[in-house]
Amino acid sequence: MMQDRCAPQSPSKVEDLVDNEMIVEDDIEEVIDLNDPIFESSSDENENPQTEDLIQEDNVDDAIRVFRGHKSHHTVFCCSLSKNGDLVATGGEDDKGYLWNVNTGEGILSTNDSHNDSVIFSDFNYNDKYVATADMRGKIKLWRISDKTCVWDIALMNDINWIKWHPFSDILIAGVETGEVYMLKTRKDDCKIFAQGSGIKSETGIILPDGKRAAIGYENGMIHVIDLKSNTLVSTTPPDQTRLYGHSSTIIALDCYMDNNLLISVSVESQTILSTVHNGKVICVLQDLNRRGNNDDHVEVAAFCKDPTFPAAASATVTSETYGKIYIWDIFKQSLRHELDQEGGVSKLVWTMASIFFTAGLDGKLRCFDAKVGNCLRVFSGHKGALYDVCISSDEKKALTVSDDGTARLFDISSIH
Repeated sequence: MMQDRCAPQSPSKVEDLVDNEMIVEDDIEEVIDLNDPIFESSSDENENPQTEDLIQEDNVDDAIRVFRGHKSHHTVFCCSLSKNGDLVATGGEDDKGYLWNVNTGEGILSTNDSHNDSVIFSDFNYNDKYVATADMRGKIKLWRISDKTCVWDIALMNDINWIKWHPFSDILIAGVETGEVYMLKTRKDDCKIFAQGSGIKSETGIILPDGKRAAIGYENGMIHVIDLKSNTLVSTTPPDQTRLYGHSSTIIALDCYMDNNLLISVSVESQTILSTVHNGKVICVLQDLNRRGNNDDHVEVAAFCKDPTFPAAASATVTSETYGKIYIWDIFKQSLRHELDQEGGVSKLVWTMASIFFTAGLDGKLRCFDAKVGNCLRVFSGHKGALYDVCISSDEKKALTVSDDGTARLFDISSIH
């Protein structure tokens, strides 16, 4: 069932990809069992606390758990929480992915030598039965959580730029360096390529909330929306070198509003644009920092609020490791509600189901903001290096972060409303 490469195939319909079949489990690899716990409480970190006020402030750690399974001085790039919040998956520069138990502190699974490049994706499928890990060189492995075994793997032809789980099915969608976008049916070891492969590199992609379509951002500033069932092109937002009616450079961030018809996109030249899914029309250019002369301010992320009573979006920038800005937008009025300063550049932004969002900072801090009021509610400390990812649990009681310092940290956010 395992295969080493996925050769390009002729475009074909993919109705059979979105169904409810379970993974075929004919072959099982060796069980990987960790003997030593790789998880500890943050309270054990400083056995000899310093007395000087400044040093005490530097040693403040708000985390309720610290995970140290990855090699020290190796960046941990990605993290995810299972739907019930009991399991955490991480991936890092040490070519390893880890699975660990939040409640008991037990290290459950290490990918060991399964990957030979940085693990940039480590995430649970829709029903928490599997966790997938993927490295930059294109190797993807699927692990069954119940018995810690690898039940499927594949090696794509090129380096992976992005990869996503389908929200309702055991399907992975991945964009690679040469521009192809693969749809991977893990249950039947099946691989297909979107018919609309343009030969232009795709830097980012998302699956829309309804699970029926995907939006893909390309290096030239183009956005494609693909129907997953029929494998047909729904719409195109073309690039525009005038910067008035589209992006003029690489799309680096995408998100879709809960109505399944409004996209927010960010380009490498700091344009933030609203466009429609069904016809690709640009509604407005929310922001164009380069046109305003802010060449040192780089928009890195943008995301829609998940509260249906508060139609808003947020974008955030990196000016330096020690400074960034956050912009909160009214998406119906297409106007700026709040502009906030942050002491560290923003690498990731995640909303809760309310009008509250969290940012991962290059200064190592996790911050929580109230978008309606436009202020910072709390700062969480503990990491000693830049943050690269943040994940919020489904019950919104825990936040997970990973960092340049080689650790993952879990924070209690249950008191924030």
